[in-house]
Amino acid sequence: MHPFIFQIGFFKLPAYGLMVAAGYLASIFYIFRNAGKAGLKKEILSDLIFYSVLGGMLGAKIFYAATYWEDLGQDTAQRLSYLLRTFQYGFVFYGGLAGGTAGFLFIARKHRIPLPRATDLFAPALALGHAFGRIGCFLAGCCHGRPAGGWYGVVFTDPASEVAPALLGTPLHPVQLYETAGNLLIFVILNKTLNRALKGGLPPGTVIGVYAALYSVLRGSLEFLRGDDRGSSISGLSPGQLISAAVAAAAAIYLVRLKGSYEKK
Repeated sequence: MHPFIFQIGFFKLPAYGLMVAAGYLASIFYIFRNAGKAGLKKEILSDLIFYSVLGGMLGAKIFYAATYWEDLGQDTAQRLSYLLRTFQYGFVFYGGLAGGTAGFLFIARKHRIPLPRATDLFAPALALGHAFGRIGCFLAGCCHGRPAGGWYGVVFTDPASEVAPALLGTPLHPVQLYETAGNLLIFVILNKTLNRALKGGLPPGTVIGVYAALYSVLRGSLEFLRGDDRGSSISGLSPGQLISAAVAAAAAIYLVRLKGSYEKK
């Protein structure tokens, strides 16, 4: 598609990096706009955002390295060199979610932030930012889909894209855009859920549970249409689908228990 927005001399502006940055800005704007309604101070939220983003980037890269380590080179030196040379690509969302959660929990505990309310505020922003990121994936050609025979197939021809060379010129499912649409829909649902929770109609902590349930179903379903390397499969399921199934089950149990404890009050 368009891996680079423009190039001036040796400088190239990568489309993926630009869209990820736009996603972060959109998420931060959303969080700050709703901070007052959630009863949280913007100064503390700045720390929470910074360490969540830092942890997310590190977690996403580490998870990617662990998943595809054997394919990154012939020895440790080559693999580490590859990771550094291609740092702008090669991130795994669930690894980023784990790393971001670790950073989030660390700062939340340090500042004694009400955890359920803070996670509810961040959940819609996460879906919104992720939607931008998947547009970046589409422009860069990473996380691409399987060959598609219908009118909806998208053809990548730029050899600089992340699409496997064998699939260049072949119509592929624009699975990145499917996920963008899904994340935007989840964002709308979560935003409405947050407004209801802030008015006392739902228990604190509901929004993050709804996000986990909805996104895991979206991700697990779209994995069937992915055409890039998905890692070693177990019983025909990719690592992403296995994680999605575990997250969906945990989210369902969490929401049922949360509702039950709230109704007893």
